[in-house]
Amino acid sequence: MLNVPNSPPADSGRREINWDGVPAALTDVDTFPATFFNVNSKRGAIYATPGTGLRVDSTAFASINPDFAAQFSTFSPKKLFMPVGSNKVEVRFQLAGTTTAALVTGFGAVFADVDRVGSTTIEFFDAHDVRIALLRAPNHDGVHLLSFTGAVFEAPIVARVVITSGDAPLSATAVDVTAGGTQDLVVMDDFVYGEPRQPSTAQVNVGNDFFRSVANGSQNAAVDTIDAGGTVTWTWSAAGSHSIRSTGISPAVFRNSVVMSAAGSTYAVTFIHPGTYNYDCSVHGAAMSGRIVVR
Repeated sequence: MLNVPNSPPADSGRREINWDGVPAALTDVDTFPATFFNVNSKRGAIYATPGTGLRVDSTAFASINPDFAAQFSTFSPKKLFMPVGSNKVEVRFQLAGTTTAALVTGFGAVFADVDRVGSTTIEFFDAHDVRIALLRAPNHDGVHLLSFTGAVFEAPIVARVVITSGDAPLSATAVDVTAGGTQDLVVMDDFVYGEPRQPSTAQVNVGNDFFRSVANGSQNAAVDTIDAGGTVTWTWSAAGSHSIRSTGISPAVFRNSVVMSAAGSTYAVTFIHPGTYNYDCSVHGAAMSGRIVVR
């Protein structure tokens, strides 16, 4: 289900961005606002680039270089998108219309004129800034066609994506490989992504010798419930040697921590799949235990 622009945050559905509704005053200039799609048109997407700006263009970028007019086609006419002075742009997600960090289940983009294998990619990062996927857009050597690439995960785990659109930024002197140049020049059209949702979290205190749920006070076993895609963080409330050790049977298992002892130490795990995940301390065994219910 498509959640329309400016609708409040939802628990499901998707958001889409095409560039065609961008006002004329913000089109064909190098100062398109990075927050436009969560302030002016609330869709939960914030942009950033290592370049000097962002540009929504109605001329297929012929206003930058006349040769581009015959190179770049559109999926939804007629505006296209590209950072200025860079071929990279980051999209970070927030609850629609707010500044609250959010996660999505997936993201995809349409690209115009991908000629070279590997020139155009989307990298996916989770809330801990760990890269969880790298996708390469399909290429169509020598012909000016559109490409789409994207990924959908079982749960909302994507905090941001980094898009590399071609080998180089656009410029008045850049020449595409199809016209005898050395660089694969690529631009972007529509984006589609899951509804940005607030991460589900749980906190567990690690003491001597207990696990205690911060949310409900349950202890040995500490019992917490989170949504799929949520993160549990264990925090050592006092000095003492303990670990987090998964004791379930596959697939209800997760990675173990090392033994830590300093007060203030933390360990976090993001749970993707629904199920019940049991754990204990490798030092103290079943006398110090907990359970995570992922729904």
